[in-house]
This record gives sequence, structure tokens and C-alpha cells, in this order.
Amino acid sequence: MAETDDRQIKCLYLPMTDGPGVVVPGTLVAEIITQQAVSEPPRESDWLLATGAWRGTEIPLISFERLSGLGTGDADPAGRYVVLFSLEPDRTPAYYGLAIQALPRSETVDADRLTSEARSADDPSVVAMRGRLGDRECIIPDLDVLTQRVRAEMDAD
Repeated sequence: MAETDDRQIKCLYLPMTDGPGVVVPGTLVAEIITQQAVSEPPRESDWLLATGAWRGTEIPLISFERLSGLGTGDADPAGRYVVLFSLEPDRTPAYYGLAIQALPRSETVDADRLTSEARSADDPSVVAMRGRLGDRECIIPDLDVLTQRVRAEMDAD
């Protein structure tokens, strides 16, 4: 009798402005916010939209679409974000906000619901995998690379 893989992960499907949504583990999500007060960062990178106050801390607010080069991500800096825990919470920034187009959708992901697609040679390092979640195209980010890129940009002061 064949063994089945019954592992399931609670995730959020994050709708983006352009192209496929981004899928992240639910355990990395701290909060979904609408950011009102933002400060424009003095940076060269167009993917760092702004910084904003969240629970008494200034966090970077970023566009995954611009960072990955997979879209323009015409997000309003004073828009909706998913605040994610950094993979290295003892280092700054411990959190960052990822711009989203609409409210995320909670998903239970398993091998039957998530199918991988061939990764393009043009995919940037921040994209770990392309796939389909049910009938929707999605991207799973490389969270280590994402965290490193945000940290490097914030340390560039």
C-alpha cells in the first residue's frame, strides 16, 4: 500500500497588483494592516515603498512585485500590508510589511492543492517556486533571500 503525504500547512494567499499571488506560511504573518502614516525612505530601490509605524516600531514597507521584477506593483505606500516576521527576529528589522492588493485568503496547503511549475531561468533569486494553488497561479518567495534583501536595503543608510 502506497504511503500518502498528509502534511498540511496553513498559509495565506496574498493578492498582488500584477500577476500571480504570493503564498506565505501563516506562522510568519504578524498582522494585516492598513498603513496611514508613512515616511518616504531616502533609498535608490523602488521596491522599498516607505517605512511606517507599527506597534511602536518603524518597519519597512515593500513591494514584492517590484523587488522580484515580476510587475510594477503600483501600490499606494499608504495602503494595505501583511506584516511578516523576519526569519531572524533578533536582527533589525524584525518585521516588514508586504504590500497587497486585497485581503489575503487563508488556505490549507498540501500536495494535492499546490502543484509546482517549472521555474523560469529569468526568475529572480527571491522566487523559490512557481506553482498553482487550486486554480490560481502563485509564487512562493525564498524567505531567506527576501529577508536578506530587506535587511541590506535598510542597512544601506
